[in-house]
Amino acid sequence: MKIFYVVELLLLQLCRHAVLSIITPSCPFPCQCFSATTVICSDTKMKTLPVEIPSQATALIVLASDLRQIISQKHLGNLTKLVFLNNPVRNISHDAFEGLGNLQELEISGSPFLSLEAGTFSKLHKLTKLLLNSNKLRIIAPSIFDSLEKLEVLQLRANLLQDLHKALFHTLFNLQELNLSSNNLSTIHMGKLNKLKKLDLSLNQITDLPMDTFHGNPQLQTLSLQGNQISKVSPGIFSYLNNLEELNLRNNKITMLSNGLFPSCLKKLTLRGNSMDHLSPKAFTDLHNITHLDLSENLLSFLPIKLFHNLSSLTHLDLSKNLLQELASTTFRGLFQIKLINLQENELTSLEADLFTNQTSMMRLSLARNRLENLPNDIFEPLDFQCLLKLHGNPWRCDCDLTYFHDWLSYYSRTVEDLSQVFCTNPQSLLGMSLTTINKEQLVCMNTSISKTQAVSSNSGTRCSLQEADGGVVVRCKLMKCTDLKLDMYLNQEDGEALKYTITLPSLELFQCSNGTVVLTV
Repeated sequence: MKIFYVVELLLLQLCRHAVLSIITPSCPFPCQCFSATTVICSDTKMKTLPVEIPSQATALIVLASDLRQIISQKHLGNLTKLVFLNNPVRNISHDAFEGLGNLQELEISGSPFLSLEAGTFSKLHKLTKLLLNSNKLRIIAPSIFDSLEKLEVLQLRANLLQDLHKALFHTLFNLQELNLSSNNLSTIHMGKLNKLKKLDLSLNQITDLPMDTFHGNPQLQTLSLQGNQISKVSPGIFSYLNNLEELNLRNNKITMLSNGLFPSCLKKLTLRGNSMDHLSPKAFTDLHNITHLDLSENLLSFLPIKLFHNLSSLTHLDLSKNLLQELASTTFRGLFQIKLINLQENELTSLEADLFTNQTSMMRLSLARNRLENLPNDIFEPLDFQCLLKLHGNPWRCDCDLTYFHDWLSYYSRTVEDLSQVFCTNPQSLLGMSLTTINKEQLVCMNTSISKTQAVSSNSGTRCSLQEADGGVVVRCKLMKCTDLKLDMYLNQEDGEALKYTITLPSLELFQCSNGTVVLTV
């Protein structure tokens, strides 16, 4: 089925580019010829290529045949593209590419028994693209690419390579793209590939990256190290990569990041699926140009307050699947360009009311699958009315503290994805009910006279919460600094009326204020 799909796709592409015309009557079986220059041969019983292939052909594609050896095709000197895909090719004759001096693109992929000898490509001086993917290659001769000085793209993806000779790429002065992904490489010797722009080393067994690994690749723009065994990234390893825009370190074993590790030119950084449980406040300080930052699937339980403060160009931030329990109100301060924040699947129990103050352009926000019971008043007011939210999977406590959220939903319910899955966990009388089916009158606070979301301090930047304890009221306030405190406190009476109490506490004693938090009993 896959074979026919590939052939069908190729035919569709030819149609799209207006190449498909009347099939040439003289085209040899089992091939199809298009506009006399493109030939596709595909037959599971075909053991050799037909000799009648038109000499004017510029592209020859051999798909899913029984071809076991590639032999000379001297009469096809006009070929610029030659593809052998999913054939059981075992060897390539020494003169296979003689007379093909115009060849620019060569692919031999999906041949699991293929072996390559030194000199195989020695006649292909104009070759710019060479693809040798999914061939189960274990060894490559050190001199096999020596004559390919014009080569720009080299792919050796999905083989069984364990080691590469230091001189393997030393003549590839014009190489711009190198794909070595899905092999068994544990060490890398890149050498001086001064024009290399894209390097894929993903899905190997790399454990260590020496300091000079990329010193010979100053033009590198995209680097993927995804799916290796890297536990530590040495400071300075990327210092020579002044053009690096995209770095993928996903699914490694990285536990920490040193300050200044990443170059300031970086635009996309993926650290998903590592083992980081903390980050330095200056881990991303120099990344003024970064637009995408993925820190998901780590072990982060806390974020330094100023971690993202210099990331003025950031548009996408993924913090999902961590262990975050709380976020300071200034966590996202200054992220004016942000379009997406993903906080899904953390351990958040509450949010600060001004957490998203600067996110007026945000288009997607996910708070799904946390431990949120309610939301503070006005938390979504700064957001654009078109911003899509995910809020399902939280243990919502449907009482008077959820009144703001209930009212907000009456206007913006269409912006909440999976709204029907936003259920009440408490009180017992509303257990399992969707918030959209509950009347505002049902959101009452039973057996308590205090609403946590009604605790407000008149001090700028101060948030307070209230709760009853031992017949008294405990007030907890987070302060920017230990100073005088004026607190407005609203207490709900049984008749629904709210009484306001104002408490002024001048000259707080040091023992009352610890780590920016003051705890009072009134």
